[in-house]
Amino acid sequence: MSTAPLTILAPGITRAKRIPYLDTLRSLSIIAVVLLHAAAWDWYRMPVTGSDWQVLNAYDSLARFCVPVFFMVSGALFLQPARNITIRSVFRKYLPRILTAFVVWSAFYAVLGTYGPGGDGSLHTLATQFVLGHYHLWFLFALAGLYLVTPLLRPLVVDGKIAWYFVVLAVIFASLMPFLTQLPFVGHLLAQILDTMRLNMVLGYSLFFVLGYLLSTMRLTRKRVRLIALLGVAGVIATFGLTSLLSLWRGEPSARFYDFLAPNVIASAVAVFVLVRAFSTHSSIEGTPPHPLIALVGKLSFGIYLVHPFFQWLYQQLGVTADFAPTIISVPVLTLLILVPSGAVAWFLQRIPKVGSYIS
Repeated sequence: MSTAPLTILAPGITRAKRIPYLDTLRSLSIIAVVLLHAAAWDWYRMPVTGSDWQVLNAYDSLARFCVPVFFMVSGALFLQPARNITIRSVFRKYLPRILTAFVVWSAFYAVLGTYGPGGDGSLHTLATQFVLGHYHLWFLFALAGLYLVTPLLRPLVVDGKIAWYFVVLAVIFASLMPFLTQLPFVGHLLAQILDTMRLNMVLGYSLFFVLGYLLSTMRLTRKRVRLIALLGVAGVIATFGLTSLLSLWRGEPSARFYDFLAPNVIASAVAVFVLVRAFSTHSSIEGTPPHPLIALVGKLSFGIYLVHPFFQWLYQQLGVTADFAPTIISVPVLTLLILVPSGAVAWFLQRIPKVGSYIS
């Protein structure tokens, strides 16, 4: 089995030196994605006053790090000065891969949704679903955007002070201030200020891209690791507590504090990244591959991400959701039931000559 790095955000990169802890991060993150989606169906259906819903809320709060960490892993790879990533390579190599994956999988899910159970069989629905993409394919749009700005971000991270300045601005204007606009009384004023400033340069997931590179090169002292770990725990607790309180107050589930750019989620994602890197550096010899199973899940992560909603949909058709047992048990079991066949399909697709690396 190849140990070359494959990231969910960079399916075409396979020749650079493998960084062991990134394999672990990819594996943890794709498992968290599947767990999050396994819990999501019943999260919206169960009463928020029940203990089962609170368990789902706990699982979701723990798993929110998944997408930010995927972006950070990709930034740690794409922004390395040693990589030769140019405007030309972005348009000739990376964007075509994302476009191919979107076309193939959007067509697959559009056909499934239009002509499968509950579909209306109309060409209009087929075309609409194909263009908009299945709910999880938003990730490919975000990825394409990050590919487009990579040539701009690479010179930025050459100067560490400038890179951290970018991160600080992004946290303030893309995370903290949008978060504070939800507050009573002052929220609408902050929203007007943001709308007036329109500081779009530091918006979005480029924050995680740059942050991933900086965290991958930052000197990790025990004091820093402990502080970041505490902030991460506080972030998870805040995600769970605030979501619970707001949902109980509204009488229905509210995902406001689940946003990937929410400060509480950023804190937990940074903690996962740093703790895995610190543990890997402390406990293993540099360059030592992770456990073969971890490496395999990391290698298949892009394909698992693309295919796993199909198995979730299939189980739903069979009436198998997280309510078949107490949710503290059913969610991990359902996650495994989705993850294993998704990994098998991804493994098979990767072995299709010429096109396998484009669709899995």
